[in-house]
Amino acid sequence: MKAPPSRPRHPPRQTAEALLAASMLPLWRRIGHEFAAHMHRWDLPPNALHTLLHLHLHPGTSEPAELAEAVCLPRQTVTFILDTLERRRLATRRPHPSDRRRKTVAVTAKGHALAARMFADLLQFEATALKTVAVRDIRAVKTFLNQYADALAAQNLEGFQASGS
Repeated sequence: MKAPPSRPRHPPRQTAEALLAASMLPLWRRIGHEFAAHMHRWDLPPNALHTLLHLHLHPGTSEPAELAEAVCLPRQTVTFILDTLERRRLATRRPHPSDRRRKTVAVTAKGHALAARMFADLLQFEATALKTVAVRDIRAVKTFLNQYADALAAQNLEGFQASGS
């Protein structure tokens, strides 16, 4: 009697839980969730809040297309966000000074005041949490996270170069 043909051996499949245990993704999700829960008090959708803060901190990003790139959102999503910010009188869209097809975005005085309060609040929220961590640990984590971010950026750059983008 012939032995059954041998099958190629594949390594055992890891469960999603096992893969995530070695990943940074659950930690990023948890941190993001805690910041989102804190920012909920501002009664502004998270993408709108993020966009308003970006416009406040980087006033040179004034066109919707470059804003979409800066906040890593599709252009269509930024249009809806700008609609929200305009309805709440936090930002306005104006005609571009030299190109009638384009628009510029400006944060209103009300928008700047709200963004300044939100930014100060987020810094205080973070500072209060960091008081529970030893200074040497904070330094070590910042060093590690900068190295990690540099490695991710290098991979993105390689991917863009390989795709011809």
